[in-house]
Amino acid sequence: MGLQPLEFGDCLTDSPFFREKLHEHEKELERTSKAIKNLIQHGNKVLEAAKQLSVAQKQFAKDLTEFNFETINNQQTDDERIIAHSLQEFGKIITAIEEERQVMLNMASEQFVKPLETFRKENIGAAKEEKKVFDKQTTKFCQSLERYLNMKNKVNESTLQEADASLEMERRGFYQASMKYVLKLHEVQEKKKFEFVEILLGFMYSWLTFYHQGHEASQDFKPFMIDCQQRLQKTRESFECTKEQAEQLMNKMLEGQMVSAMKPMDQSGTIKGFTRQGYLYLMERKALGTTWTKYYCQYKKDNKEFFMILYNQLGGKMSPPEKMVLDQCIRRASESIEKRFCFDVIVKEKQNLTMTFQALSEEDRRLWLDAMDGKEPIYNPPSIAKSEDTFLDDIGFVFIKKCLAAIENRGLHEQGLYRVVGVNSKVQKLINLGLDRKKAEKLSFEDPGVWETKTITSAVKSYLRSLPEPLMGFRYHNDFMKAAKHESKRLRILDIHKLVHKLPDAQFEMLEILIGHLSRVASESDKNKMTVANLGVCFGPTLMRPEEETMAAIMDIKFCNIVVEILINNYDEIFGSQPEDVDPSSRKVLRKHYDPSQKTTAAKTSSAANNSRPVNSTPVLSREQGAIGGHIYSNSAPVHPSAKSRSTRPVQIYNANTGGFETHSSTSGSSDSLNTPKNNHHPRQAATSPQLDSRRRGSNSSAPLYSNISAIGEKPVWARVGPSPGPPLKANRYALNVAGAESPTFGSVKKRSSNDFSSSMNSSMQSSMTGSVGGLSNSSIGPKPKRLARALYRCKAENPTELSFEANQLIHNVRPSREPGWLEGTSCGKTGLLPENYVEFID
Repeated sequence: MGLQPLEFGDCLTDSPFFREKLHEHEKELERTSKAIKNLIQHGNKVLEAAKQLSVAQKQFAKDLTEFNFETINNQQTDDERIIAHSLQEFGKIITAIEEERQVMLNMASEQFVKPLETFRKENIGAAKEEKKVFDKQTTKFCQSLERYLNMKNKVNESTLQEADASLEMERRGFYQASMKYVLKLHEVQEKKKFEFVEILLGFMYSWLTFYHQGHEASQDFKPFMIDCQQRLQKTRESFECTKEQAEQLMNKMLEGQMVSAMKPMDQSGTIKGFTRQGYLYLMERKALGTTWTKYYCQYKKDNKEFFMILYNQLGGKMSPPEKMVLDQCIRRASESIEKRFCFDVIVKEKQNLTMTFQALSEEDRRLWLDAMDGKEPIYNPPSIAKSEDTFLDDIGFVFIKKCLAAIENRGLHEQGLYRVVGVNSKVQKLINLGLDRKKAEKLSFEDPGVWETKTITSAVKSYLRSLPEPLMGFRYHNDFMKAAKHESKRLRILDIHKLVHKLPDAQFEMLEILIGHLSRVASESDKNKMTVANLGVCFGPTLMRPEEETMAAIMDIKFCNIVVEILINNYDEIFGSQPEDVDPSSRKVLRKHYDPSQKTTAAKTSSAANNSRPVNSTPVLSREQGAIGGHIYSNSAPVHPSAKSRSTRPVQIYNANTGGFETHSSTSGSSDSLNTPKNNHHPRQAATSPQLDSRRRGSNSSAPLYSNISAIGEKPVWARVGPSPGPPLKANRYALNVAGAESPTFGSVKKRSSNDFSSSMNSSMQSSMTGSVGGLSNSSIGPKPKRLARALYRCKAENPTELSFEANQLIHNVRPSREPGWLEGTSCGKTGLLPENYVEFID
């Protein structure tokens, strides 16, 4: 039940009922005061607890940020790097949220605690002060009234009048204090409804703003979390595959199935470079008898170095290795010593001392004697009997093509293609039927009830796994691994492109058929849920495996998956174009041709889909722009000037820096172009070339023109069109090209007649002098970007200011130079000029 209102009229009567109402209001006022005190007290505790939570959260975020992943291999995949970095991202988001919390907590004192204290003091405190005045006036009025009523009748009139006036004054003071007190009580009760609640509302706004900012941070962080979740799932699948391979290897080792396959010359475990290593017990003679001490021994057969390390697994303390050179190794006869598996070693440093070692088993002793050329016969382990049941022959091609065609005819929409495994007996039956030349023609996939899709996909994988050599071969396995571990994604694609084209023709053809099929499967990943990453997990260990099974090789399966992902993502480029720097005689015959310009256009419209496939597309020179004698100059088509016969002839060349013409001694080959940077000044030499004379006469030559020399700082626009014998022509650093020059000189301007020069300068300077004086002036504006480039061809410097480099060499700090057609870069600590069409940017 609510409080009854206090009427000002009741203040005049001051009835007991008025006093009871007044007491109820006073009790409510006291309850309000205590409630506000409790609210402030508990609010301070909440804020203090929030501060402690914030401190703990920040420490937790710091621990996340400082957490480091230690991987087994030195190289990490992109997914592993992002997953390792994710903890730092988690720490950053938590820190950002806690910083917002700290701002809220710092404002809480001003928005919550102090306003409540002020409300309590200014309102409830003021009401209590009014109560004191009211009680004081009540006491004075009551006392005055009692004195007035106790006066006797015999008092004179003047005294009575003074008493009446005094009582009236006390009554008015009492009424005034009573009404003010009633008014203050009403004010406090009403102010609670808005001023008090308004303070709490402001604090709630601040508190909820913090949670809203946390929600906004969560929304911003959500894409990273989704991407991280996908990468975690991919890494989990890779782990499951790796775990299965590791368990199989472990079981083989435990069951002794690999004993016959081990090579005595490669018993090196995890430390490479030693012919044989392992634990041996050395017999040491002492005063009271002999003891056998455990050593970890290593032996190099090429230089006969023998190392002994005193170590026992129970103690764990490693001593420095003792190095000796082996002289003799002799098997110890069993009847000459009580111990078994013993052999004697004599070293050159201690000719008069024979060291007797005990091996761990008879087989171990035989392997040590074999490695040290002891008297035991050399043990040649039997070679692995490769299965002859499955061959990459015509029947295998027919079987795979028929299987892939059947899978694609069924729509590629079935979820878990190649991931869902078929029944093993049905899979083996299908393989036997498909590889039987007498029954293969009867094989039909028209009825899905006879051969399920999962049976067909499992048969494809099983066939490829059962090949004597994996589809991508043993020979280039390490090269593929090295390519997949490149930091630059573009270098990965380029190196894998070259390696794929080195495979034998049959393996290349089968790989092209399979990868083309997998790319079509991946294009339907929204329905079959088989993304490129999932297909990489399924086919990485199938298409690639090392010749020797080790734990290190199993840990590298993730890079096999990356190779398959690159093949699928870049199928058109890898199987539709020839790699760079490949001997024309060894080039593959391509069934399709890759047009990089189309990929560039597609990349502009759907860059998100091509983020995982860096594109290095370049427009193609037309025949009118770059053809000489029916050949089109491209990124690898022109022959380097050093490969042609040269004849020295003087040529007058325009110098853009001086604005005049200078006579140079230039070299010319069959193409009659100025491709050498040598600058021999002969200011008085009058001889000129026939081409210059014809140009002065204004003759119209039919020779094609180069009108698309790249501007300084831009990437050259050379593209491959067909097979070519060598690297492109180098630009002449001392000249500038003007449209109309007869010879295809890169970046050069020959002296022309005044009429020719003036008539063509205005019309052609803007289009064909993109590397000219205008380019030089533009290059000086703003800082020049420094980039990383890879050499496409070998280049030998012909001038002290130029760089020499080999093909595929990385060149740092590449930037535009003031020489048209040339760049500046740093290689092997030397900075100099390099032809811009000899390199490609990879960053």
